[in-house]
Amino acid sequence: MRLERLVPTLILLIPGMTLAQGWFEYIDRSSYFSVSFPAEPVVREIAYESPLGLIFPAQVYRADDTRGGAYAVTVVDFTDAERLHAQRRETAENTSLRSWLWDVRASVAHAAWNFRRRGGEITFDGWSDVERVEGHQLQITNPDQSRTFVGIYLHEMRLYILEATAPPSAPPPGLFQQSLRFLDEEGRRVRYELEVNGNITRIQPSYEYVGDGAEVIERAAE
Repeated sequence: MRLERLVPTLILLIPGMTLAQGWFEYIDRSSYFSVSFPAEPVVREIAYESPLGLIFPAQVYRADDTRGGAYAVTVVDFTDAERLHAQRRETAENTSLRSWLWDVRASVAHAAWNFRRRGGEITFDGWSDVERVEGHQLQITNPDQSRTFVGIYLHEMRLYILEATAPPSAPPPGLFQQSLRFLDEEGRRVRYELEVNGNITRIQPSYEYVGDGAEVIERAAE
């Protein structure tokens, strides 16, 4: 991945809120998620290479805390995958009509592999879920003894990659890791029931709309 340019961000502050108050819920309706950040994130557009080598648009949201911790969410937009793979089939040989699906489905494993090859001691590498959306987590101790915590989830043709790096003396970034929420087109929280056969059914969460009663910074849909 490579950083290319800043993206303008629309900020909505609830009455009485200041960034100095600490962690708050950040909502991006254009990318259908919310997460807790310790400070207002910088948002950048990047080009993201898929497992099969196609380039997809993505955004990186990054914020740092006052203790040296770094927090980032990368959102990769695969909604145009079928069309882009169809274009490649016009010039490439031996490509499948379903290659776009395999490319998207492989994205969680591929992202995890990219983290593994960066180095460091991997202390956890296994299955995870957020809101019963299945994914993968890694915990890595880096050469400088800082620790990186990774969560990777695929939902509705978007790949969400959470990465938090904590200094050696800092506690694990549990608030950040556990705060990811997926949103539908109306801004409602999405949560599922996971069945034994792997099927999922959307269920009613304890609270339906994110941001209610919380300190919020919101990036509106474009």
